[in-house]
Amino acid sequence: MRVLSSVPAALRAALAGVLLALAAVLTVANPAAAHDELVGSSPAVGADLAEAPAEITLTYSAAIMTEGATVAVFDASGRDWAEGAPAIDTNTLTLPVAGLPAAGYVVEWRVVSSDGHPISGTIPFTVGGGAPITSDDVAGAATPEDEGAVVPVVVGAVIAVAVIGITLWIVLSRRRSGAAER
Repeated sequence: MRVLSSVPAALRAALAGVLLALAAVLTVANPAAAHDELVGSSPAVGADLAEAPAEITLTYSAAIMTEGATVAVFDASGRDWAEGAPAIDTNTLTLPVAGLPAAGYVVEWRVVSSDGHPISGTIPFTVGGGAPITSDDVAGAATPEDEGAVVPVVVGAVIAVAVIGITLWIVLSRRRSGAAER
């Protein structure tokens, strides 16, 4: 305790603020123990459909965020057969598709789950007995990006900077008022 008593009160307050900010970042941005997941799809993984679907439906274990959701339905040549943007209703994503000819397709999806983490996957299926394909078979297809993974880090950094800034402002204000009283 002797060491701390020789440290100026302003420095002790600043150190306490830094430790508080660090604690806030480490406790707020903890990784989730389990992420949400895809629990169903229409068409199902590996389905061989006699007729082309009018839409792709993906169902998740919890609500998904509307921001950052990307879905594409690729054929082997890399053409995306999606018609417009995906619609999200709580934990269900629906994507209209153009009239799919008999062929193999792969749905590549990426969403941000309820815990703020991006999750992604693929769903291969065929129409009319077409040859099955995987993402590796798709020529020139752009895969969904993973830029949403930085969201927890950015939020934690903003909180830390705010706490440190407020702490420094308080310390400096007290120091100025103490100097003015002398």
